[in-house]
Amino acid sequence: MPIRGGAYVKTTWAYQERPVASAKFNQWDDRIEAALEMLHFLVCRAWGGGDGVLRGVTTDDLGVRAASPPSLAVDVGAGWAFIDGLPFRMDEARSSAQIAPPTTDPRIDLVEARLDAWDIRLRTGGEAASPVAPEPEQGGIALAHIRCRPGMTRILDADNGVDGWIVDARTFV
Repeated sequence: MPIRGGAYVKTTWAYQERPVASAKFNQWDDRIEAALEMLHFLVCRAWGGGDGVLRGVTTDDLGVRAASPPSLAVDVGAGWAFIDGLPFRMDEARSSAQIAPPTTDPRIDLVEARLDAWDIRLRTGGEAASPVAPEPEQGGIALAHIRCRPGMTRILDADNGVDGWIVDARTFV
């Protein structure tokens, strides 16, 4: 089984054994990995079995909010989620990079949590008269859509008719 995310790291040697024979080491390490994968699977199923954010674990629950003071960046709160049946954790709030406003037509950007790097990523959508939000990549879940307007100068939590705004896209387990 491949290891995805940062839930745990394979050990590289046993206590007071250097070097460790690869046959002995790999057999032991694969058992640990299989046991941890099974534990992740069972915990995920206990919470409902799907991918999504765990509600109520933290006060922010991976919520996306406008930066304070409002700017062209957003803040993502701390929280826990399951992605592809494996746990994802962000222990502190983070800010996104500045979002460039669209030039001619509106656009929908996606804020997603990614398991492989245990980070938050902003995916830029395409400009169109009727824009469509990008889908999360494999190993990611959607946290929010950012509705961007040409000429916007900031991103807000609600639509004011001029600037960009945030639409919650989280699913909860």
